Amino acid sequence: MIEKAAPGDGAIHVALCCDENYAAFSTVVMLSAIRSARRPGALFFHLVSSGVSAETRLLIEKEIHSHGAQIQIYEADKASLFDKLPAGRFGHAVYQRILLGECLPKSVSRAIYLDGDVLVKQDLEALWSTDLRGFLLAAVEDLSRSACKTLGIPRSEYFNSGVLLMDLGRWRSEGVHWQVAEYAAQNAHRLRYVDQCSLNAVLQGRWLRLHPKWNVQAGIYKTLRRYPEGSGYGTNELMAAAALPGIIHYTGKRKPWLQYCFHPEKLAFRDILDGLVWVDRHPSRRGLREKLIYFLAVRHHLKAFLYKRLTRKLRSDT
Repeated sequence: MIEKAAPGDGAIHVALCCDENYAAFSTVVMLSAIRSARRPGALFFHLVSSGVSAETRLLIEKEIHSHGAQIQIYEADKASLFDKLPAGRFGHAVYQRILLGECLPKSVSRAIYLDGDVLVKQDLEALWSTDLRGFLLAAVEDLSRSACKTLGIPRSEYFNSGVLLMDLGRWRSEGVHWQVAEYAAQNAHRLRYVDQCSLNAVLQGRWLRLHPKWNVQAGIYKTLRRYPEGSGYGTNELMAAAALPGIIHYTGKRKPWLQYCFHPEKLAFRDILDGLVWVDRHPSRRGLREKLIYFLAVRHHLKAFLYKRLTRKLRSDT
């Protein structure tokens, strides 16, 4: 029998935010955390919904409960704060992470936030037990060289907001969520990633660096190959994270549920997604446009491979 933990009794609180489009993918994230947990009954998920249907909510709750974990779903009631801010392909649900302190019960003083495009590979209990040492949150540096440019701060001081360990007690007492929301509203026009850049602007120098294994972004392979300089992580740390990831983050447009995705861990995500009998395959996986993009991408990679092979042969012959 799986032992269940009450919200204030040794529970590991994990928060996610999603709309109807990302509901299935967020469910995959939660199931991957359960699969990786030594004590799945200790996991308590908090899902902030931006218009997820009642039917989908029930299906998610049934899925999580059937695996011995607990879940509470909340309807986001402050989305109007962000209605006029750009959201792009992510949807306005991305802004709800800023207000987690207001959405979750006051008894929850700490939470792990996860994006809907990650896959948990190691027990979250190790991340949960991290000593924040007085910082407001712990995160992994964003490995992109360009994401930090709109703020004018070094890459090593700019974190990726897809995985966060948050001190919600201090967020509430210091009003951090309102500071970030105000910054986003005033500076949206000049920020590349409005929510993430706003978090970084307000929390600059107030976050704890995690080992990169807790947010292994898709760009880690390019970083290791082309531009490790400028990162706050050493090459050995990045190689260890790529080899044994704690959380995989499918950053960028090429998500694992799409046909046009060449991430080495895409099948691990799809395996869980395809096991959800109540979820139809994502339309773009069978759409004509996605098939064409996939065909052209394969063609491009094949041409590049043949070109490199030919140039190596010509060099050896000369």
